[in-house]
Amino acid sequence: MLIAEQLMLLCIDPASGGFEASRSHLDIDSLAAAALLLDLAEHRRLRFNAGFVAIETDLPVSHMQLTAVSQALAGHTLGLEAAIDLIVSRMPGVANQLFESLFRRDILHRVRAGWWPGAARRYPMRSLQARNEAIARVEAATRPVPMTLRGTGLLLLVEVGGRLASILDGTAHEAATSRLNDLTFVHEGDSVDARLLASLRDSLLD
Repeated sequence: MLIAEQLMLLCIDPASGGFEASRSHLDIDSLAAAALLLDLAEHRRLRFNAGFVAIETDLPVSHMQLTAVSQALAGHTLGLEAAIDLIVSRMPGVANQLFESLFRRDILHRVRAGWWPGAARRYPMRSLQARNEAIARVEAATRPVPMTLRGTGLLLLVEVGGRLASILDGTAHEAATSRLNDLTFVHEGDSVDARLLASLRDSLLD
């Protein structure tokens, strides 16, 4: 499962399937776009240097959304914020595309938010196992183990999305805050993954 898909499972209310936008200054499409950048990095399709990203290779990837993101960014070298904005503009409704993918795999339900024509869709949880696996990934990232792109990336996106307190207890939340604050001290000598995570967090919190 993509990092972006796991993020979607953690950003919606399991019962209603709605995104609680009031908890974040970012909309869900921007969060989804940021997560897809991490997915490209995990697949070694994203080059990162000094705050800028570019597509590393024209080779196809196996996931439809990652192919679309690669095509959106192809030929550009952009700062992270600009890359996120470009993905959102070139992939309208990028979060809904991820929700639809999860619906087709029977991980989410799909319902209308109202009876009127054109009413927005909501995606209540069908598979609690998939959501619990995503929560377990976030919990594991709070422990004193080596930082990983997927675990720490998911942790920081959940934090920026305003959902950290809803999925972690008090002790784990404190550990998560401490772990994310460690990104403040990442420097040029650290791994590319660590530098990407630190730069992405700075961009999203601006």
